[in-house]
Amino acid sequence: MFEIGLGQCEDIDVERATSIALERALLGIGGLTPQVALVFAGQEFDHKKMLQIIQDKFNNLKTIGCTTAGELTSDFGFSDDSIIIILFASDEVEMGIGIGFDPSHSSEVIAKKAVEAARNDIKSKEKLCIVLTDSFSISANGVIHELNLLLGKECKIFGGVAGKPFGSDYSLKVFYNSEVHTDAAVVLLFGGPLHFAYSISNTWRPIGRRALVTKSDGKIVYTIDDINALDYYHYYLGEYSFPAPEFPLAVYEKGSDQFYLRVPGGYDEATGSILFASEIFEGSEIQITEASRDYILNDLEESSKIDTSIQSSFIPRAAFAFSCIMRKHILGTQVKREIEILKDTLPKDLPIFGFYTYGEIGPFIGENKSHLHNCTMINLLIGTSTLPTKSALSNLGNHASVNITTAIDISNELKKENRFLHIKLERETEYRNNLERVKDFHSSMMKTVNKEIESAKQLIQTKNTELELLNRELESEKKKSDDLLKNILPTEIADQLKKDGRVVPNYFESASILFTDFKDFTTIANQVDPEELISELDYYFSHFDKISEKYGLEKLKTIGDAYMCACGLPERRNDHAIAIVNAAWEMQEFMKEDQSERTRLGRRIWNLRIGINSGSLIAGVIGKKKFSYDIWGDAVNIAARLEANGEAGKINISEDTYALIKEQFHCQPRGKIYAKNKGEIEMYFVLNKKSIA
Repeated sequence: MFEIGLGQCEDIDVERATSIALERALLGIGGLTPQVALVFAGQEFDHKKMLQIIQDKFNNLKTIGCTTAGELTSDFGFSDDSIIIILFASDEVEMGIGIGFDPSHSSEVIAKKAVEAARNDIKSKEKLCIVLTDSFSISANGVIHELNLLLGKECKIFGGVAGKPFGSDYSLKVFYNSEVHTDAAVVLLFGGPLHFAYSISNTWRPIGRRALVTKSDGKIVYTIDDINALDYYHYYLGEYSFPAPEFPLAVYEKGSDQFYLRVPGGYDEATGSILFASEIFEGSEIQITEASRDYILNDLEESSKIDTSIQSSFIPRAAFAFSCIMRKHILGTQVKREIEILKDTLPKDLPIFGFYTYGEIGPFIGENKSHLHNCTMINLLIGTSTLPTKSALSNLGNHASVNITTAIDISNELKKENRFLHIKLERETEYRNNLERVKDFHSSMMKTVNKEIESAKQLIQTKNTELELLNRELESEKKKSDDLLKNILPTEIADQLKKDGRVVPNYFESASILFTDFKDFTTIANQVDPEELISELDYYFSHFDKISEKYGLEKLKTIGDAYMCACGLPERRNDHAIAIVNAAWEMQEFMKEDQSERTRLGRRIWNLRIGINSGSLIAGVIGKKKFSYDIWGDAVNIAARLEANGEAGKINISEDTYALIKEQFHCQPRGKIYAKNKGEIEMYFVLNKKSIA
């Protein structure tokens, strides 16, 4: 069982509006006890009182909601002065609510708190999230980003930014049980056998050419194509115009032809910057857009036809509608057509409810990640696979708020009605004036666009785009070549080779060389297949690469099971011996941890020998095609001898290396070896690091 009851009442008396909306919603769930309520209300009401009336009726009713810029339902229609209550009752779909707020306005903290609280009420994995949020003092875009991360791609996120009348000074408010909050976000999570489908009516049409945001900071855009943002709007709307909110920017995600809209909300003539309703990031591609009444309504008729047949046994039970205040602003006196179109295109008698927002929340069609939109309508159908019980909803008239009681003083009632009609008349006048202003902007814009079409700008831009694309491809291929060369040779040597075509051999008076190999490698190699052997060597050498990079060592090569690196070249450094011994120590520590884990798992154990020597050498590049950076000298040969005469799990160093590191490490003499041209050389094992006082 999953029942949804809808009630809406238009009135200026909060007690009556709340009570009637609640009564109608209760009729819709046939007398069942609701678990969750959604409440949308105009800004003129006493919201604290409204919520208390609901809580007094149901002590344990989990309630969220927000203020609006207008309300719309299939029960009553459109209103600027109503209260909507939606009640949910179910024994199969789980529902949980949560609120998030933070004194420092951290989007991460707000989203996390809200989700954690809502998850406490549900046991199953969440499938759907409805979020209602402020956006003036907190970043709604940031909250959505964090919700995407917290909930993952298996849970779709929809909702809206709380609203207020256009141009008013009200705060955006969200509701949580009996509390009214600003600077907060509330969520409703659904879990269990819930199905849903959605559509997006992104009605504004991009016109003119695409441009690049070259400087922005959060919601403030400073320059577009290196002209100030205000001049960009002047170019399209006229020299003495302002950035009208009816002409938002289409913002394109990288690699996508889908866009979301950003509405201008204010501007600074001194800097030429424009403040938008939400963030526009530097580097974004944008286009100015336009819309008309007819285009908005025609597009909605097409986009709101949601196909639910792909989900077997999906029975829609209700529809959310989150529509932008700018759509309402453009439609003016025709705004009621939106809910009428939804009633015509969505399943017959389906409860439809929603509000006019300051931002709509939802994913693009076919995607998982949700975005903050402007100037958009998002329709969300929810339901289950079970049929509804027979609703007891009565045929109360839409204006029951006036006729429901007879005990009210007629004089006071007429005064209220008169005040109500006066408010509505003022709005109608505002709608008409706004429509005339928008028509003037459209005329100016079309002149500019026609000039663009007649000029050669588009052709030049096309050629520039082609040239830029070729340059990008060339730069991309050049970068690949450079990256490959620098992966083979040290950066300094690679740069010299590219510049001069050759590398002059260098003499290094003092550097350190490290060799490693694995004990009994030949025996092991004969016991395992080649693929496993290569996989094992790759595993160890990859870790050695990370350690070498950490300590600034230059990896030279690997031969079979031998790994060779050096320090103090090509960049000279005084602490080369200390750095290379530190790296060797970390390699052996890694081997110890690896051996412990392999012993626990019953896998083959590998034992590492390390030999290190310090001294003079020559370094350079050999080869004409397959370049190789290599080193030569007695110091190199001695390092190889030290490794061959080392012991598994230990670091065997020469007396020359010992002289350079003895202040940093405890070492133990362990005998001598004979080296050609050097005679006998004392060897040392590195025991441990000395503690620093």
